Amino acid sequence: MALTREQKEQTVTETTEALSGAVSYVFVSYDALTVADVEDLRTKMGEADVSLRVLPKRLLKIVCQNVELPFDPTETEGQLAVAWSSDAIAPAKIIDEFIKDHDNLQLVAGAMEGSLLSLDEVNALAKLPSREELLGKLVATLAGPMTGTVRVLSGVQRSAVYVLTAIKEQKESNS
Repeated sequence: MALTREQKEQTVTETTEALSGAVSYVFVSYDALTVADVEDLRTKMGEADVSLRVLPKRLLKIVCQNVELPFDPTETEGQLAVAWSSDAIAPAKIIDEFIKDHDNLQLVAGAMEGSLLSLDEVNALAKLPSREELLGKLVATLAGPMTGTVRVLSGVQRSAVYVLTAIKEQKESNS
């Protein structure tokens, strides 16, 4: 069923607003994906708070023009979808993981904070650790010196106890 002009305008407006508020988004070619595969992808994206929208290329071109992104979807082959999120790496990471099991899905391009990214840059972005992983590493790095200090200080106490125990045993053996 074809979309009416009003529906197309509403779709373009909604997508433009969503992409304007997103930190990053990726464009994906999804030829020959089954309905089950698309639903699985949408489920994984929903868990990570990533949105996915399939648009005709001419409407996607208007959206790109509205967000001032120098990307022309009509120059790419296959059907396109756009995935976006407020997390900088989540869309690229989820698509990259999904591609491992589905050969008929391909990253085409991406954007971060309004700047177009090449395919290599999107792939590099997908390889970065997630925000939670980075925060965990930061906490471990910050806690490292404190943990070391506690170990050193407890070692001094332990050594003092060993010395006192040795003195006690020596006095007991002399008596």
